[in-house]
Amino acid sequence: MVRKLYESYAHPFTRVVHGLPMSWDANTAATTRHSVIKVATWSPCNRFIAIAFYGYIRIEIFDSATLQGLQTIEFLQEQNTSSKHEALVFSPDSHVLTYLGETWAGESLFINWDLQTGGLASVTRLNENFGPASIMYSPNGKFVAVSDSDTIVILDATSGVRIHSHPLTTTLQLGNRVWTHGESLRFATVDVTTIIIWEVGFTSDAVPTKVKALPFLGNADFLARYPGWDVEYPYYCIQFLPSPCRLAIISRQKIAVWDVQKSKFLLYCSDAVFYPKMSFSSNGHFFACSTWKSDVYLWKESPTGYILHQILASGASMSTPLFSRNGESIIALSDSKIRLWRTKGSTTPPPGVSTQTSPHTGNFAVDFSPDGMFAAVARQWSDAVEVLNLKSGVPQLTIDAGMGVCGFKVIGNTVTVVGKGKVITWDLPTGDHTPNAIVTLKDSARTMDFKSERLIDLLRVSISSDSCYIATIGYYVLWWYLELYDGSTGELLGKEDVGAVTPWFAPGGHEIWLAGDDGEKKVKVLRVGDGERWLEDVTHKVDVEDPPEGYPWASSRGYRVTNDWWILGPSGERFLMLPPLWQSPAKLERVWNGQFLALLHGELTKPVVLELL
Repeated sequence: MVRKLYESYAHPFTRVVHGLPMSWDANTAATTRHSVIKVATWSPCNRFIAIAFYGYIRIEIFDSATLQGLQTIEFLQEQNTSSKHEALVFSPDSHVLTYLGETWAGESLFINWDLQTGGLASVTRLNENFGPASIMYSPNGKFVAVSDSDTIVILDATSGVRIHSHPLTTTLQLGNRVWTHGESLRFATVDVTTIIIWEVGFTSDAVPTKVKALPFLGNADFLARYPGWDVEYPYYCIQFLPSPCRLAIISRQKIAVWDVQKSKFLLYCSDAVFYPKMSFSSNGHFFACSTWKSDVYLWKESPTGYILHQILASGASMSTPLFSRNGESIIALSDSKIRLWRTKGSTTPPPGVSTQTSPHTGNFAVDFSPDGMFAAVARQWSDAVEVLNLKSGVPQLTIDAGMGVCGFKVIGNTVTVVGKGKVITWDLPTGDHTPNAIVTLKDSARTMDFKSERLIDLLRVSISSDSCYIATIGYYVLWWYLELYDGSTGELLGKEDVGAVTPWFAPGGHEIWLAGDDGEKKVKVLRVGDGERWLEDVTHKVDVEDPPEGYPWASSRGYRVTNDWWILGPSGERFLMLPPLWQSPAKLERVWNGQFLALLHGELTKPVVLELL
C-alpha cells in the first residue's frame, strides 16, 4: 500500500538497481477470529487447515487456498478447558480430526470428529495430564501416539483406549518432535556432542531402542567459532528434520541449521532477534522461524546452504509458522489472526549468495568500480561476493572466496577481498560475459597472507584507493584496535586504540576516517605516516552534517547532505532523506560514489543500491 501511494514521488529521482524489499508483497489471504488461536494443523491432503482456541473446545476448519471457513465443530460438554496443553491432528486420509486437551479438572480429553458428517466419533477421558504434547497417527491410521517431554503414550485411534506407555530415559528438549518411520516411531535426543536417534513400535511390548548416534557440533569448537552461545544450556529450542537429517537450533535468540550428515552449518543468522517458533517443510526445501517482532523469516534450500527467500510480515509478535505437507504454502498464527502465503513464485536471491552469517555483525559491505559499471556486494562473514552490473541490475559474477569476507575494494578491473589473515584478488569480467558466473579461489589472480600480532576478531576493513594500505578494525581481549598493513607484503605497519568504529580511506590514501567514534556526530581522522609512526592522530574531528570536499559522502554531481539529513540536488531541491550516519555502525551505513548510493542496515536482507537520476 505504501509503495502504491508514494512510488510515483520517488520515481523521478531514483532508480533501484539492487535490493528491492522482499516484504512488499501482501499475503495471499488472511483472516481474524473472535478468539485467540491456540494451535493449528494442516491436513495431509494439503486442502484444509484446522485451528483450536484458548479456553473452550471449538474447532474451525478452513479452505487452505482462500482461508474461507468451511466447518465449525464444538464439544459442548466441556467448555472450560485449560489453555496450557493442546494438540490437533488429521488422520492420514484427512477424514478424522483428533484433539487432545487438558481440562481444569486435571484430566485429558481425547476427541475424534468425523469430518464427513461433522459429528463426534469418540470421546475418551484420560486420568492423566500431558506436558506440552504432540500427537500423530501411525501410517495405517489405527494408532495415535501422544508424546510429551518424558513419555510416549500409544492410544487406539478409534476408541482412545491406552495400549501402552513408553517412559523416555532422556528428556525431549523444547521443540523436538516425534515422527513415524515405517510402522514405528522415531525421535531424537541431543547433547553437546551427539545426536541419538531412538525407535519405538506402536505395539504394547515395544521399548525405545537406540538406532544410531550421530556427531554433533562439539562443545569447544562450536563455542569458539560462534561465541555468545550459553555454555551451561546451549540449546534453547531444537527441531530435528529426519528425512534430510537436519537440526535447527535457537540459542540466545540466534538461529542455526546444522547438516548432520555433512557436519556443517547450512544457516547461521543473527539478523533479527528470533523467537523459538520454527518449522521445516517436510522435504527440507524451506525453513521458517519467527522473530520477537512481527516478521517470519523464510529461507530456501540452495547448493551453498539456506538463502533468505522472503520476510513475511505476520502482523503480530512471536507468531507460529506452519508449512503445508507439500511445502507449497505457509501460515503464520498470531493472537487471533491467520495469514497465508505461497512459498513458490516470489523473487529469490541470486544463486550462490548465502545468508549464513556469524554473530560478529549483520552488516553488508559494498563498493563501486571507478567507472560506475559495477558494484560489489557481500554480507560480512559470508563466503560470497556478488558483482552487479549497475546499468541493468543483473548479477554478473559471484565470487566464492572460500573464507569469511570482512571487506573488499574494487580497484580498476579487480576485486580485492579481505578475510581474517588473507587477502585475495580476482579480475572483473570484461567484454561479453555470461551473467551469474561463479568463480572460486583457483580463479584468483593473487593471494597474500597477513598476520596480526594481536588481532583475534575482525569487525571492519578498508583498502586505500591505490591498494597500498589495508586498515582493519579488530577486537582483542577487551577493546577494539585499528591496524595498518602494507597492501603489497601484508606487513603490519602500525596500530591504534580506536574502539568499535568504521574506517574509510580518504581520497589519496593518506588519511583514515573513523566514523561512529563513541556515538558522537563527528568523524575522527588519522594520518598515514611512515617510519616508526605510521598512524598519527590529526586531533580534529569533522562534523558529518556539513561534509567538506573530498569526504566519502561528497558528490561530484552537485548533491550534498544537510544537517536535517536530506540530500539536496544541484539546484537545492530536497532529493532524498537519509538516516543519521552516526547511528551505531553495526546498524547503519551508506556508501556513495556521487551517482550510486548504497544503504546498508543490519536488519535488511540485502543492501539497497539506488542510482541518482
